[in-house]
Amino acid sequence: MQQDILIIGVLFPAIPLMMINFGNRYIVLANLIRTLHDTVVRDNTPPQDAERFLLQITALRSRLRLIGMIQTMSASAFIMVLLAMVTTYLDMATLASWMFITSLALMGLAMVIFMREIHLGNSALDVHLSDLKEHQEWEHILKPAKKRRAKKS
Repeated sequence: MQQDILIIGVLFPAIPLMMINFGNRYIVLANLIRTLHDTVVRDNTPPQDAERFLLQITALRSRLRLIGMIQTMSASAFIMVLLAMVTTYLDMATLASWMFITSLALMGLAMVIFMREIHLGNSALDVHLSDLKEHQEWEHILKPAKKRRAKKS
């Protein structure tokens, strides 16, 4: 019984750490949404920027939904690990095993969804990068660097 509790206890501290990570991502997204909201409401958004903002809003909404799912699965996994430890302590090995396996499955699903959320975050950054590429004011900064390299050769 002692060894079983130790095996289950290995997952015990990992889940809250992951939940903190997911919570931090949620806070960052919430601040980004508030900033985006203030920018759109305060400034009269020109039509050419409206499409970019709509893309950002769609991505942020999807990411928030995924983070909510991740947090729910992580909290459920944490509860299942707690119950697995209690049932192991009460010598209900079969039930404890099922609860532990369920908690592992929930954390696995949370990680898969987390990878999807990271992918959406990267796609949102691509929108910003494409927006920067369209602006030509960077061109004067990049051209002198190329000329300097040519002179050194």
